[in-house]
Amino acid sequence: MSQTNSNEPRPSFSAAQRWQAALSVGLSVLAMGALVLMVNYLGIRHFKRVSLAPGRPTELSPLTRRVLQTLTNDVQVTIYFRKDEPLYDSVWALLKEYSLANARIRVQTVDYARDPGAAQLVKTRYRLSQITDKNLIIFDCGGRTKTVSQGELSDYDTQALLSGTSREVRRTHFKGEMLFTSALLNVTSMGSLKAYFLQGHGEHQPDQEDKLQGYSELAAVLTQNNIKFDTLHLATVPEVPADCHLLIIAGPKTPLLPEELERIDRYLRQGGRLWVMFHFDSVERETGLERLLAGWGVAVGRNVVSDPENSIRGEDVIVSRYGSHPITRPLYQSMVHLLLPRTVAKASGASPTESALVEPLLFTGPHARVLTDLRGRVAYATPQDYVGQVPLCVGVEKGRLSGVSADRGTTRLVVVGDSSFLGNQLIHSAANRDFAFLTVNWLLDRTQFIGPLGPKPIKEYKLHMTQSQLAAVRWVLMLGMPGSVLLLGLVVSLRRRK
Repeated sequence: MSQTNSNEPRPSFSAAQRWQAALSVGLSVLAMGALVLMVNYLGIRHFKRVSLAPGRPTELSPLTRRVLQTLTNDVQVTIYFRKDEPLYDSVWALLKEYSLANARIRVQTVDYARDPGAAQLVKTRYRLSQITDKNLIIFDCGGRTKTVSQGELSDYDTQALLSGTSREVRRTHFKGEMLFTSALLNVTSMGSLKAYFLQGHGEHQPDQEDKLQGYSELAAVLTQNNIKFDTLHLATVPEVPADCHLLIIAGPKTPLLPEELERIDRYLRQGGRLWVMFHFDSVERETGLERLLAGWGVAVGRNVVSDPENSIRGEDVIVSRYGSHPITRPLYQSMVHLLLPRTVAKASGASPTESALVEPLLFTGPHARVLTDLRGRVAYATPQDYVGQVPLCVGVEKGRLSGVSADRGTTRLVVVGDSSFLGNQLIHSAANRDFAFLTVNWLLDRTQFIGPLGPKPIKEYKLHMTQSQLAAVRWVLMLGMPGSVLLLGLVVSLRRRK
């Protein structure tokens, strides 16, 4: 009978224990894999992107995010661009943000120089010219298309070139988000709204390119909001057209006819939307709109407001004080730049439309002066002038009226004591363009679009270095960095030999 050697080592684990440990490790690996899969699945379906650089060109505004949240149609976006164009990276990165915010937006890139086959398909589908149609962004929703060209994407500073001090034309603003969101509205909206500019009394013209008097830039704001526009000579038609969603009266200089005023008032009483802006040239002679607006609780002063503490040239007023209203709430950190404004306030006393809600929107500083001694184009200060804070703009709203069609609903008005601030030159000053955007969308009751959406400034960073500094940087990049890696490897090798 053999004896078991008591000195023979016993196994640490039995076979059952080894199987149990292997099973435990396997289940742990499977559980970890399942956890990783679940985290990735949730990350794909429910993720939030955080911008670490506020104000960057690809950061979407709250307005664009609201538009994207309401988007239920599939939109195909084709970036028909050479990839070596300076704007390509900005366009692609911004549209990538759009597609991440809403999966219904699909972005396709076609480099017509490197992929002629795909380029030909795009040309055929959208009937592009073989020569001139290049560097485009094409939005397509169910056959409705809108094209944005490279030339529309930037504002340029040409002053140095025109003055001869430099041959460089510098891009100052990137308008990608403004144009892309507008294009989405154009292709996804089944029908567009229509605005009319009243003409025949010296008003600003929507097709005029003049810097001070032209309103082509404001007309572009309407177009970008999917709003068609036309002119209206109310003296030649019996009524404001039925397809008028917004009537704009911008700076009339001569009086309106009584029948024109009657037609405008009737349009308002039927739930119309009206935007009136007064020009300095009409301050000494009433246009008739003053009496019409008084019936809606608005008092338009025959004066000029001076606010030296908030002025650049003396005749302008920089507004940074606002009423609590959907138009002005997004502007609390911005300014509106007016030129020779007059007071526009809530009228005192009862009126036929006393149920209308009149709210001041823009205010001067606390030491503004209201000048009433006007002779020609010159205003003179007198001891009787009122000094204090005064309103320069009001918004008016009256609830749904009995017998009014649901197409128009509530009556809304905005009255501003200046019209030059939206001319082609001043509309780009301060937040004037944003004010126009907000006003149009409030008047048309498109509250989901209330929010500023303008060009984003391009920040340039220049590093100036001397020749010796450039040489030092060159040696660091060519020898210093590779040398440090080699030295670290040598140290590790020596330590291992020991």
